[in-house]
Amino acid sequence: MQGWVTLALLLSLRVKRSLGQNGVGELPVPRGLTLSPDLPAQTLSLTWQSDSSLFDLEIFHTELMNVVLNETVAVKADPVTGLHSWTWHSPLPLECTSHSARIRARNQQSVSQWSPLQTIPGSDIPEKSESFMFPQDKVVPVGSNMTFCCIVKEKDDFKEMMYGRQEMSATRLSRRTYAITVTNQPASGNTGTNVICCSQRLTLTGAVVFVGYPPGDEGLVCETRDLASAECSWKKGRDTRLRMKRSRTKYTLNGRDCLEANERKTWWCGSKVWEESWTLVARNPLGTVQLTDSAQLTDRVHLLAPVNVTVVEVEAWSATLQWSWSVAAYKKLEMVCQLQLFAHELSSTRNYSGPGLSSVVLESLWPDVDYTVTLRCGSKHSFWKWGNESAPYRIHTKMDRPDALDVWIRMDSSNTGRVFWKPLSMRKSHGALVGYEVSQSSAEEDGRTPVSVPPGNFSYPIIPNNSSDITVAVAARNPAGLSQPSTVTTPAYRADSQLSVSKLLGTNGSFVLSWQPNLNASNGYAVEWVPTGCSGLCPVDWKKVPESDCSFTVNSDSLVAGVRYTVSVYSLSTGAPTLLQRWQGYSQEMIPSQSVSELSPSQTGSDVLLSWKATAMEHQRGFIRGYTVYLANAAHLDLIANISDPEVQSYRVKGLSPSSYKFVVKAYTSAGEDAGSTVDIKIEMDTADMLFVGILVPLGIMFCCLILISICCYKKREWVKKAFYPEIPGPKVPGDWSSPQGPLDVKPSPHSLVHIVENPERDFTKEGLFPVPEEEEESENDNIEVDTDSDEPALLRYYNQVVGDGSHSNQVSDSSGSSTASVGSTQTEITYAGIQSPTSSQGACRGGGYRPQMQSVAGPAEPQIEFEADFQDDALNTGYKPQCSWQLDSPEAENFTGSLGSPTSVTSSRFLIPESSEEKPQPSNTWFHNFLSGKS
Repeated sequence: MQGWVTLALLLSLRVKRSLGQNGVGELPVPRGLTLSPDLPAQTLSLTWQSDSSLFDLEIFHTELMNVVLNETVAVKADPVTGLHSWTWHSPLPLECTSHSARIRARNQQSVSQWSPLQTIPGSDIPEKSESFMFPQDKVVPVGSNMTFCCIVKEKDDFKEMMYGRQEMSATRLSRRTYAITVTNQPASGNTGTNVICCSQRLTLTGAVVFVGYPPGDEGLVCETRDLASAECSWKKGRDTRLRMKRSRTKYTLNGRDCLEANERKTWWCGSKVWEESWTLVARNPLGTVQLTDSAQLTDRVHLLAPVNVTVVEVEAWSATLQWSWSVAAYKKLEMVCQLQLFAHELSSTRNYSGPGLSSVVLESLWPDVDYTVTLRCGSKHSFWKWGNESAPYRIHTKMDRPDALDVWIRMDSSNTGRVFWKPLSMRKSHGALVGYEVSQSSAEEDGRTPVSVPPGNFSYPIIPNNSSDITVAVAARNPAGLSQPSTVTTPAYRADSQLSVSKLLGTNGSFVLSWQPNLNASNGYAVEWVPTGCSGLCPVDWKKVPESDCSFTVNSDSLVAGVRYTVSVYSLSTGAPTLLQRWQGYSQEMIPSQSVSELSPSQTGSDVLLSWKATAMEHQRGFIRGYTVYLANAAHLDLIANISDPEVQSYRVKGLSPSSYKFVVKAYTSAGEDAGSTVDIKIEMDTADMLFVGILVPLGIMFCCLILISICCYKKREWVKKAFYPEIPGPKVPGDWSSPQGPLDVKPSPHSLVHIVENPERDFTKEGLFPVPEEEEESENDNIEVDTDSDEPALLRYYNQVVGDGSHSNQVSDSSGSSTASVGSTQTEITYAGIQSPTSSQGACRGGGYRPQMQSVAGPAEPQIEFEADFQDDALNTGYKPQCSWQLDSPEAENFTGSLGSPTSVTSSRFLIPESSEEKPQPSNTWFHNFLSGKS
């Protein structure tokens, strides 16, 4: 305490010094300043005495002398006590730290001195060494701001403060006190929001704050259930989020606690007496709501549910329902009751009224139907609301005879037909059907015995009488009896081919029909629709139209998309129905389900004729508008033709070249194309064309080859000339052939004509034969002519020459070089000698003609040796001896010039290849030779 006194004296001296410096202090100092804290409300009340009405107030956090309030206020004195009082609301709990306050008076010109400092101690004084957290269990509204303080234990240090799971930034207020401020607080959970303070020694100190809403209840309504007491109810507002018992909402009705509502069981409160006005107060720590209501008793009658509901009497078409009330006062109350009937496919609501109503008669029920009945009532006078509903009650009505059937007859042909009838609904059957009875009659017959048909059948075949109309009657039977018979007369059969059938297009899946009125339609019209092409037991449907209507719409519910229907309109009278108009169409067209059939190609030359058959009607699923023809390539289809006439079922593709083709034909409706049929064909050339091409192609190839060969030969003519047509020297005969020629002396050889030398031995070291160059011979005998036309027999000597063994050096060579090539051969050689005249001489032989030269093998430089024609010496006839026996000194010799070198027979003196004297020897150069040589 001495420390506090010392602190107050120092503060007083500082104030006095300040006043002395300012030269003020004339106003009296307020007296008797006292501080009164309200800790739960966090308020500090100041009271004092003074004659002034304007004051300066200062409030400090005592330990650090932080000014938390410096304000000038005008406060009047209380007229009774004469005291001035003023209250300050602290944002910080007053327990957090010590607070000090002082006051001084003020007027317009001067101020008084400060009053002595008054202090209220906090929980952070040394005498309280434990740790604390403030405030504790505070209830605040959602969105409010709040400051929490933590006082750590003596000799301990502060670490952190947590709001829920969030660490907050703390402010130091004193040596041991730290504070955090939370703004816009959200609603707490069921157990509130925890605020925890932790010291360095892990000492935990905490508090709980409850953040919620004030009451929001509304709509107080009071009513009576027994015409005496009151029951008040209201709508609960939003959840206050305050779950603690001390913070829950409390309810009172006209000052009386509502126990049921306070225990949170219901939201109503009762009163044993009707008070005509009520006040409901709902209160919690955050606020209060007050609700009011008022009404007369008869205006708020809410009846209880009827009890003991039962059926007194049940018939096929009616039933009597009875019940009772649990409140006796209801018997005199004018009320209205509502019955709700529920059955399979049936439901209805009926109202009944009367005083104390307890029974009603239910009429217009359906036979053999299970009904479920519920009942509720209300006050008829100033109707407030329907009372509680009774428990459901079940009623089953009795059976009755069925209603008449809806009958129709359809002729399949001129002598067959079938009668149809529609099944009865539960409402019309009046009980489970056990079967049908069908009978037919005509003008010639009174009637036939009825035929029983099982309940699952809805048609029966008939055989019409060609002489008169047949009337068919059909009736339904159930355990209660037989229905009234329904009759129909057989109409005349009319096939589609016998009348004009119009095309009918669907509209949104339906058929919209209209026709011209008919005067004979005394009983109206009948519209029939059936799948086209159906025979036998077909799904026939029909609808009868009144006489006044000349239009009808066949709904999509009774039609199938993609099915062609035949729709007919008949006029109904006392006789047979008469056909007025007929259509065929689709309610909704689809693409064909199958492609065209029997697609086949036929080739004619370079053209292909594609033919096919239309898709069957049951697979068309729409009116065929035409066909498309495609040529299939590897990746796509190329459109060839679009045939818009569905009657055309063929197409000719022209001008195709020989190859393989794939064609696709598709039928299309208004919905699109089908998948298509595919056919392959290989285009081949025609037989005549193939023959023509077979002839021309080889000729063309041969002609081209000849041209190529000719071009090549022309380019290579020198080589071809040397290789295939070398130049051959003409024969040169030496001597004088001007003298007449003597007889041809043919002396046979003393030895055999042909001497074959077998295995001759050849000495290759001996000299060989070398022919005389043709140029020399040509120079010597250019002007010599031989007459071969003389009648003088010429001496033709034929020698059988055999290649010798090489012992002689006088061997000769043939002019063509063949003898030279024969030197090394082991085969026989035959040599033809020239033609000699009887007067031939050796000199003439040496003078000209063909002279083979014998040369030594050593080289051509050795001198040539002339051979003498000594045919008498056999020893010298071992080699090749050219003959030079022609004498050219006679004129006859000229006739032998053309026959020089020609072979002769050994038994005849005639030439084997004679030539006429008139013809001259042809030159060796021909046109081909000239062509190859390039000469013109």
